[in-house]
Amino acid sequence: MKKLIFTLTLILLSFNLANANELYETTIDGYKIKALKVVKNSGYKIIVWVSEKWESLESMVNRYGWVSWVNGAYFCPADYKECGGVNKSWADRISNWYNWSTTPDDTGPERVIFAFDKAQTPFLFRKAHDYSRWSNEDFVAWKTLNNDKQTEIFNWIGNHPLLLQDWISKIGESGAIDNKMKAKSLKNFICSTKDGNTIYMWGVENITIYGIPDILIKLGCYNAINLDWGGSTAMIYNNKYIRGPGRNIMDAWIIIPDTNHSAKAVDNAEKTTNLVKNTINPVDSKIQKTLDAFRKILDKKFGIFDNTVRKSKLSVLSQKLEVLITKTSNLSSKKPIYIALKKEVDLRIEWTK
Repeated sequence: MKKLIFTLTLILLSFNLANANELYETTIDGYKIKALKVVKNSGYKIIVWVSEKWESLESMVNRYGWVSWVNGAYFCPADYKECGGVNKSWADRISNWYNWSTTPDDTGPERVIFAFDKAQTPFLFRKAHDYSRWSNEDFVAWKTLNNDKQTEIFNWIGNHPLLLQDWISKIGESGAIDNKMKAKSLKNFICSTKDGNTIYMWGVENITIYGIPDILIKLGCYNAINLDWGGSTAMIYNNKYIRGPGRNIMDAWIIIPDTNHSAKAVDNAEKTTNLVKNTINPVDSKIQKTLDAFRKILDKKFGIFDNTVRKSKLSVLSQKLEVLITKTSNLSSKKPIYIALKKEVDLRIEWTK
């Protein structure tokens, strides 16, 4: 099987593909930064994954196989006394328009949404209202960001504090800075550049929450919010742990190839996975193992292209597999494998509008 996978890999490599899902590492003013870097329209996109249960990033990857993952918002873990033995989240979360938020019409005055529209354009959002103890309308207006864009939000995670808005540090405006934030440790973030074309997400080592904004500005960030860190810190890059696993979590930012298949939260993700498995109908474990490895290669090598180029290259690959099927004897154990792989490629062509 390894020889077969190697042969298929060589076929794919003949397309001269490059990697656009980058693990970016640098040092600014003595602070080490390690982040996932995603460039808009480079073949990858960012969505929000929300778990209905408490689980690790590794569990998520094993179930869904997507490319890279970063832990998301603060939540209340069951092992914290104040959480009453129950894992729960008050974070604002939308995954492909499905709203998991506890209070979908009120983010509160501290939490700020880092949002993407369907075209992967990032922006900040906050909507704080109906706070009877604050009667000053100017205060409510000050705590509202891009309220007119609420209907455009396709994926979002809300957290606190807001780190940067339009290149300006907003740490001083937060009323929720605790002692852990003030201490030096790894701090996680998600940010966008001014043109919105580049996203960085993950961490700055050994820094206080007050020190992050200046470092992120020098990194090139324009808007940024804080993400969960401490025991929840975890990052997987191209299916390998870079940091973690950490404690189990309830949501994450994930990077997937920019295809048109559904990744709408847990239920739809499972349906997508099952759709592929049911369509292929592998006849034994050897075919399934080969198919799993083949999918990972396809995600990595074809994910960098726009839909038009991807569909063209997948069509060429389908033709090459058709040749292999035709030339291979019906008695050969390789023939059903080639047939399963071609079905996978043809299904992806169908997905790519």
